Amino acid sequence: MSLVSKISSLLPWKPTSREDQGVDGIRTPADLRGQFHLDEVHSLLSVNDALKVRRDVLQWIDDLRRARDGHIKIEWLPLSTVAARLAQAHHTGTLQGTGSGLDMRARAKALLKAGCDIGASDIDIRRLAGHAVIEVHIDGTILQFDEITTDYADKLINALYMLTKQQYRRKQSQDGSIAGRDLMGTGLVNVRIARTPIAPVDADAQWLNMRLQAGVQKVPAINALKGLKRVEPPPGKLDLVSSGWTEKQAELLQTFVLNATGTVIFTGPPGSGKTHVMHRLSEHIARTRPGQRQAFIEQPVETILPHAPQLNILDTLTAKAAGEAYAHRTRLVLRMAVNILGLGEIRDPLVATTWLSAAETGMLMMSTMHTAHPFLAIPRLRDMDPDRLALPIICDPAIICGLVGQRLVPVLCEHCSLPWDQEDPRLTKIMRNAILTWQRSDWRASDIRKLGPGCPHCAWKGTVRRQVVAEVVDPDETLMADFIQYGPTLARHRYHTRSAADSTMLEKGMELVFQGRMDPFDVPLKIERIRPYDFLQRERERALKGIETPALMERGH
Repeated sequence: MSLVSKISSLLPWKPTSREDQGVDGIRTPADLRGQFHLDEVHSLLSVNDALKVRRDVLQWIDDLRRARDGHIKIEWLPLSTVAARLAQAHHTGTLQGTGSGLDMRARAKALLKAGCDIGASDIDIRRLAGHAVIEVHIDGTILQFDEITTDYADKLINALYMLTKQQYRRKQSQDGSIAGRDLMGTGLVNVRIARTPIAPVDADAQWLNMRLQAGVQKVPAINALKGLKRVEPPPGKLDLVSSGWTEKQAELLQTFVLNATGTVIFTGPPGSGKTHVMHRLSEHIARTRPGQRQAFIEQPVETILPHAPQLNILDTLTAKAAGEAYAHRTRLVLRMAVNILGLGEIRDPLVATTWLSAAETGMLMMSTMHTAHPFLAIPRLRDMDPDRLALPIICDPAIICGLVGQRLVPVLCEHCSLPWDQEDPRLTKIMRNAILTWQRSDWRASDIRKLGPGCPHCAWKGTVRRQVVAEVVDPDETLMADFIQYGPTLARHRYHTRSAADSTMLEKGMELVFQGRMDPFDVPLKIERIRPYDFLQRERERALKGIETPALMERGH
């Protein structure tokens, strides 16, 4: 059942039909009266299929498409079906209505009543680039109520703000409420409204949430629920392995986001793919839990996610202004019935304390940080505000449920790469010797390759692509206790002595080196300094035994 039949039956008048007039200023062929129906709410044109062969009709439809920039759907139907739609439209009084203020306020109240009748706790209107959707929250699950045109959504949102006694300012976020006489006949006693511009900003995209407070809770009639639909999940499936993640890492990342609470923090330098994998996991959540509301706050929004509202922060703002914008948008989103929140980056004390406030509400979150490896995210957070972000507060698996470090490293072209010379002048003797300590029975120095001159296979770059090198850390209570007692360095070494722990980014990088897929010269540039293998093993053994050397303790705290 469409929005037309859901809410328009309450309207007390029937606007005059304009089928005999021009549409969008385009002259309608005179003999088409009664043979087409234009649903302005859904931008859907239904036409008698017997007219398919008429050139003037096809030309008229093409003119309409151009006038509406292609945002109109065409249905060729039997004349009997078209006539039935015309009769229904006349009955409900929705034929190409003008959308006057009084008209739209009545429709806005009818929408609120429909939400109350079906037992919705919230109603969302998401105005996107080419269309808009109305969604309802019922028993913690989001369902699609209807799909409407952007023009109709603008009028509906404006009417709702008229009911709040405010002027609709589409370029700004706005709060408001509807109460008292304005809700008479809806079954509601209060409606709290929160709205914000979302990406794409240049298309005037909006997200409005209405929290409904009913006077008397009632069980919705089955018929009232029949027109609802499940939210359409994004297409495709999660594939992290093809970009370099291991099977174990991919499974652990999916485990992290299968939580009700906690934050997954992705760390790495700029351009290491942190936001990309965060978005891929967001799509996975939308496929497996399509009834959950996700939202992202990013500076700036780089990739549009159709399933999740994205609040944009200009990248031209000062650090202080950006921090204030993050804090303001986070507080706003927390009032909009969000289940999963993504913060683009935790970069300063204001954003960090805002993140903690959100994390403590008990929601699943994802965010990014610029650190050398995942274990440094904890001390960096602490250093941003030693009191509010003290280790005993943040070192809780319910607050931080996943730590991820990642890099994007170049993969050598197998057609033009060259054998590596153990006297490689690009590397110091210390580093060349350290590389050789990583040799094993199946890791031979003779298999190492370096960047070649380029060839047609790699477009003369010497490399064919970039792949992820990552470390995924499961921050359980033991690791968190080690952070508090020993600091990040010893906590890191003690964690790596576990048999189930993921190998480090350096270990994965060296594996690529001995497979001949990565130039050893890129390891210190893209991952970290190459140290002797036996040195790293000794460090871990000391950490496991609790031998806190002065050097380790100095770096740990």
